[in-house]
Amino acid sequence: MATALFSGDGAYFARLSGGTVLVWSKDTEGWTKDRCKLPKDVNQIGFEGLPEELREEVLAVLARADTVQGPIGGTNN
Repeated sequence: MATALFSGDGAYFARLSGGTVLVWSKDTEGWTKDRCKLPKDVNQIGFEGLPEELREEVLAVLARADTVQGPIGGTNN
């Protein structure tokens, strides 16, 4: 699966191979995940650029997308 990771304005983005873009942003209770369009003012990062507490969740989403190749969090890839 070809996935690209990005960061910008305190949020982290994953662009999945099907074109779906997911965004994680931190709130008072932890990280929230939503579907979005990739903003133009973000920077591509490697996996090591993700905050440590977010890495496991991103890995789980990517593994599911690769295995199931179907909807993620109520979204279609």
